[in-house]
Amino acid sequence: MKSKYADVWRALDGVSGYVRQSELPNVLLADISQSMGMELEHSGLASNALMSLRENDDGYYALQEARSRFLAIPNSEKLAAIDEMMGVYQSRETGFWIGYLPAKRITELAGTPGTVRCAFTSSLHPALMMASKGSTVRFVDRHSEVCDMAKMMAFILEVPLQVVMAEPFNRVADEAYDAEIIMAPFGSKIHSSAELSLEALDILGRDDGPRRLSGEAVALADAQVSPTDTVIVSVASSAMFRGVGVEPIAREALVESGRLKAILSVPAGMLFHASSIASDILVLGPKRSASDTVRFVNLGSPQFAGKTVRGRPEVKPESSWLEAISHPSHQDDEAIAEASISEIRDKDYILSLDRYVIPPAVAALERFLDNRETLPLAEVVELIRPVSIGKGDDGDVIIREAAPADIGDNDFLPLPKKELLLDRPQLRKARAQRLQPGDVILSVKGTIGTAALVPSDVPMEDDSHFWTAGQSFMILRPKKSKVSGVALLEFLSSDAVKTSLRSLAVGAAIQTIAIKDLKEFQVPVPSDEEKAAIEAAFQKRQDKRAQVRLLLEDIDRERDASWPHDALQGWQG
Repeated sequence: MKSKYADVWRALDGVSGYVRQSELPNVLLADISQSMGMELEHSGLASNALMSLRENDDGYYALQEARSRFLAIPNSEKLAAIDEMMGVYQSRETGFWIGYLPAKRITELAGTPGTVRCAFTSSLHPALMMASKGSTVRFVDRHSEVCDMAKMMAFILEVPLQVVMAEPFNRVADEAYDAEIIMAPFGSKIHSSAELSLEALDILGRDDGPRRLSGEAVALADAQVSPTDTVIVSVASSAMFRGVGVEPIAREALVESGRLKAILSVPAGMLFHASSIASDILVLGPKRSASDTVRFVNLGSPQFAGKTVRGRPEVKPESSWLEAISHPSHQDDEAIAEASISEIRDKDYILSLDRYVIPPAVAALERFLDNRETLPLAEVVELIRPVSIGKGDDGDVIIREAAPADIGDNDFLPLPKKELLLDRPQLRKARAQRLQPGDVILSVKGTIGTAALVPSDVPMEDDSHFWTAGQSFMILRPKKSKVSGVALLEFLSSDAVKTSLRSLAVGAAIQTIAIKDLKEFQVPVPSDEEKAAIEAAFQKRQDKRAQVRLLLEDIDRERDASWPHDALQGWQG
């Protein structure tokens, strides 16, 4: 990595043998700020690490060298140097830091406020940026070591920053600001309702018993009750669709408040380089506002994401997040969409980007279906959801269970690899999801969109050796006179249809399509002429596959008859 301040980091690397690498930023900041006249807290982690290092001549000499090189940097560049340091020594402890471009874009969303409240560790870089531009900034975090770091950075940069160690969600009633940035840690838990404001509890529901609230749900409620006119709040993307706990309540209240102006979907790695979690930035307007639409922006599109570094997308320097949410959108803009409040209500207050910003493949499918007779999937097939049969290792009846890995390039489901030994109670369950000729199995969990046709020679005679499908699948059994299994497979195997199905999936760890969405998925009903053409084209393809298999077998035989294979055959005994 090219570095403008490489000489500082080379000197600082000389300290790494004496303190942990994750402590290097804190130790350097402590040494610099103390040399400039700041009194450090004696009980602080940075102060303790610095005192320990001073007992080692070689380590402290390297630190002094790094300090002198840092102090030689012009004041106007010191924040850039700190930003680079936090990136160079990225670790779990420093992974909260947001790089220059995303931090700058967030401050632009906040406008030019006179007073700003920045809550939680990740808002520190935007806080320092706005403080350096003349805003009066209050930074609030619950951790003493984070507050110590904030104080040291502000002291070194010679910018006024009010640092308060407190629970950011426990609001002070008379606090009022022009803008607010809330960036609670992803996946954090609030263990006590006493930590929250009464206004936020009114949204989430008051419960005197013990409960654990997700930081994302609380952040959504907290943002709504802020008296500030402009609120920027960051949450993990999963909070936009999860249906557990109080998150659906918080989303509904947020939408109905009329304050939600825009949601910017941030791909994993763009905000936090050390994180693989996708996130969303929500922009809220004044309490008195009553917006009847919400703008959705895909920051992962080429319009906003530039080159990829180490597998992560970077913010495109010439892009503007502020313009994306404030300028008029165009109908042909694939990265931006406007959704009405009524449309969001119809989608049960799910705020995921892919429910509103239509991918090109989905748009192509919609155009294909526009002038055709269509039916919801539930009217075309019987949907059979496989249930867990159990371990399947202690019975006397053998069956086979299909998994997504069984499906290859062939249109038909091959012999499933997984064998289960079932007892009689398990067998009763398995019979209800027994695969029949002409069934289509569709993966609706994990590897979304994988599909295969059950062949005509699937075992049907008795209870032994029949096939079933694992829980990743939905069994689609065509209803008579609607759409054949072949036509359904041809439709589902289209790349555009697969992409459309994936856009319906939700889930933080394992993506899943909800049964309601699958039932309503529109399927074209082919005309009689199309039905005949579909069957003929499918059969022609199978004939060609059979010819290819014969050709491959012939090639294998020729290889086995040539040197040295002919002489080495039969070595297994």
